[in-house]
Amino acid sequence: MEQGARLDAQEAALDALLAALGTEVRTEPDPRVDALAARAPGYAQYHRIGHKRQAAYRRLAEDRAAVRAHYGAVLDALLADDDPSSPRWLAQVLAVGGGSRRLQQELVAALESGDPLRRVCAVGAWRWADAPHPDLARRFGTARRAAARAAADPWERGRLDPDSGAAAGS
Repeated sequence: MEQGARLDAQEAALDALLAALGTEVRTEPDPRVDALAARAPGYAQYHRIGHKRQAAYRRLAEDRAAVRAHYGAVLDALLADDDPSSPRWLAQVLAVGGGSRRLQQELVAALESGDPLRRVCAVGAWRWADAPHPDLARRFGTARRAAARAAADPWERGRLDPDSGAAAGS
């Protein structure tokens, strides 16, 4: 899956979450971002996504009821974020607001039956989902290996394969 498509999916999921939360994010023009975007295509969008993620996190961290009310939208945003470290923010509010077991069950389910992006993002989010429950950790490992074997896309296979140096969440 191409980086542009992944960023578009992530931003759309964050936009849906922010709309559900009634939270608006405005990013001011920044010449430093423009300069970096000129050298690194996609950087301006990546930067904007970071602001949106932090706004959602701040809103959700202060209101567990909002996490419970919008759990599905928060999970969708988490399962569209393939960055190795940023999923910790949304995983944290989901683990606190809905419980680590529920979050781990959702990640395993995404790995077992999600589309390629959701599977990869579930693997990346797993490490931020609190101490694993042993039964779910076993199921996660089995599902991860099966998904890696079944992956047609080399990017997906590399991120899912626990033996790959490019594996997410390793």
